Amino acid sequence: MSAKPKSAGYISLAATANLMARVGMLEEAVTGKPKDEEYFNQVAVAARGIFRVVIMGEIKKGKSSFINALCGIDDLVPVHSDVATSTVFKIHHGEEHNYKVFFLPEANREPLSILPEEVNDYGTEKGNPDNKKNVDFIAVQAPAPLLKSGLILVDTPGVGGLFKKHRDITYRHAPKADAVFFVTESINEPIGADEISFLKDLRKITPLVYFVQTKSSLADTAARLARMENNISILVDKVGIPKEEIRYFIIDSKLKREADENKDIEDLKDSGFPPLQAYINTVLKPARERNVAVMGIRRAASKLAQLQSEVNARKLILEASTAEQQQELRTKLQEAQEAITEWNENIRPSLVKEFQLAVQDINSDLTGKVTMELRPGGRISERTQSFLNQQTQSANPEDIYAMVGPLVQQTRAEASETMLTISDELKDRFSRLVEALAIKSGASLPNTSLLVLSDTDMQTTIEFSDASLRELAAKAGEGHFFERTRTALYGGMAGATIGGIIGSVIPVVGTILGSTVGMMIAGAWGGHQALEMTRTQQSSVARQQVLAAIDKDLAGIHAQTLSGLNKAFGSLRIHAEGILAEMVKESMRKLSSQRAELEQRSKATSPEIQTKRHELKSLTAAVDALGRELKAAEKSLE
Repeated sequence: MSAKPKSAGYISLAATANLMARVGMLEEAVTGKPKDEEYFNQVAVAARGIFRVVIMGEIKKGKSSFINALCGIDDLVPVHSDVATSTVFKIHHGEEHNYKVFFLPEANREPLSILPEEVNDYGTEKGNPDNKKNVDFIAVQAPAPLLKSGLILVDTPGVGGLFKKHRDITYRHAPKADAVFFVTESINEPIGADEISFLKDLRKITPLVYFVQTKSSLADTAARLARMENNISILVDKVGIPKEEIRYFIIDSKLKREADENKDIEDLKDSGFPPLQAYINTVLKPARERNVAVMGIRRAASKLAQLQSEVNARKLILEASTAEQQQELRTKLQEAQEAITEWNENIRPSLVKEFQLAVQDINSDLTGKVTMELRPGGRISERTQSFLNQQTQSANPEDIYAMVGPLVQQTRAEASETMLTISDELKDRFSRLVEALAIKSGASLPNTSLLVLSDTDMQTTIEFSDASLRELAAKAGEGHFFERTRTALYGGMAGATIGGIIGSVIPVVGTILGSTVGMMIAGAWGGHQALEMTRTQQSSVARQQVLAAIDKDLAGIHAQTLSGLNKAFGSLRIHAEGILAEMVKESMRKLSSQRAELEQRSKATSPEIQTKRHELKSLTAAVDALGRELKAAEKSLE
C-alpha cells in the first residue's frame, strides 16, 4: 500500500529539526564559534513535536475522568470528591506507569518518585490540604498510545471561587498551552458567573480554547443538546466569543471506559470521544506542527543568511591576486582596524547610552500609567465614585453598604485590565528597543526570547485577611439588594453568594508580569485590613466610607503593583542587557574575523591560498545546498 500523501503546507517536524541542526553545525564550521546552545534548544523543541493540552474548568465537572478516559487508563489521575490541591498533573508518554512529585523552590526538595497509592497524599485536598507539602506539580508517565506522538495533558485544579489559589495556578499554564479544553457538564447548572469571568480573562491570554461537555449519559439526547445550545449562547452573549469560532464536544467518560474494556464500537461512538480525538489529531496538532515548522525554518534561514554573508566576504579576500587587488586588501585591513576602533570608542558606548535612556523612559512612562489608573483618586477611583454617586442619590445606608461587594469586583476587574495593558506594553517596548539596537549594530538578534521569564523571577507572596471586607459586606443586611446591585453591574449574571463574589479571583496572567501581579490583585482584593468601618445611618457618610475603603485598597494595590512592575522591569532589563551584550560581541567578532582573514591572506603562500580556496569552496557548496533546501521547505509551507 502506498503512503498516504501529505496535505499542502506540510513539512514534518523531524525534517524541520534536521534542517535546523545542519545549519547550526555549519555555523560552527564557518565561524569557529562555540555551539549555539539556545538555537539547538529550539531544534530539540521541533524534534520532540510536543503538543500541550491544558484541561481547565470548575471543580467536579469531570476533568480528571475525561483525562483518564482520553488516555484509556483508569485512575491515571485522582477521581474523587477531593479536589486537587494547588498543583497540576502533567501526563506524558512512557513505557512504564509512574509518578514523580516536583516541589516548589521554597521547599528545597529534590523530585520524589511515589507509588500510585501515594498520589492522593500529594495531589488531593484531603491528602495535602492547602498544599502544605509545597507541591509544584506531579509528573505522570503513562503507556497510553494517544501520548506517543508528543501529546502532553495538563490536569489543572478547579477554578471556582472556593479555591482561588487553584485559579491562580491554572492561569500559569494557559500561555504555554497549544490548546485549552474547558470542561463543563450535561447536568446541574450551565456555565455560570464564575466561569464567565474566568473565560473572559482566559480569552485575553489565548484564543485556543475549546469546550467539552461531560456526563452526557446522565441526560437524554434532548436535554444534553439543549444544554449545549444554552452554553453556546452564554459563550456568545456573555463571554463574547463569535459563534463560528466555538468548537464544542459532548462526551461521556464512563461510556468511553466501558467501550475500551469491552471493545464495544457502539459504546465508543456513543461516548463522543472519536470526533474529539480526530479533531486533536487532524486539526489541532497539524496546525501547531505547521507553526513550529514555520518558525524553525525562519530561524534557520536567518542564521544561514549570516553564514552566506561571511562566506562571500572570505571569497573576496581569497580571490585577490593582482597588485591592485593586494592594495585593496591592505586598504580593507586598515578599514577593519578602524572599524574596530570606532566600535570600541563610539558605537558601543552610544548603543549602551541609548539603551539606558530608553529604559528610563519606559520605566517612567509605565510607572506613570500605573499611578494614573490605580492610585487613590486616580481614574479607576474616579469612575467608581461617579458610579456610586449616580446609583445612590436616594439610597439608604444599608443599600450603599450592600454595593461594596459588586464595586470591589468591578474595580478589581478594571485593575486587572490595567495591568494586562501595562505588562503587554512593557514587553512590547523592550522588544522593539532591542530590535532597533540590533539594526544599528548590524548584528542579528540572538534566539534567546526576550519575552519569557521564569515564575521564580516574578514570584511575590502577599498575605491579606478578608475578614474586614466581609464585615463591611455584612452591613448590607439581606441579600436581595446585593443581587439587584450586582445585576446592574453585570447585566443580569446570577448564581453567586456574597462570599463567592468577594472571594473570587480575577488574576492578571499570561503577561510578562506573570503570576506576580495576579497574586497581588487577587490577594489585595480578597480583603484588606484597611476596611474597618463602623455602621452609620447617614447615607453621605456611608458613601464616603465605602469610597475611602476602596481608595485604601487601591493604595495598597498601587504600591504592590509598582513593586511587582519594578521587579518585572528589572528582570527584563537584565535580560535585554544580556542580549545587547551578545549583539555587541557578535559584531566585534565579525570585524575581528574579517581583520584576521585579511592579515592571513596578505601573508599566505600560494599553496596555503589554494588550500583555503578549496575549504571555502566546500563551505560555499554546503551553504548553497542548505539554502536550496530551506527555500523548498518554505515553499511547501506557503
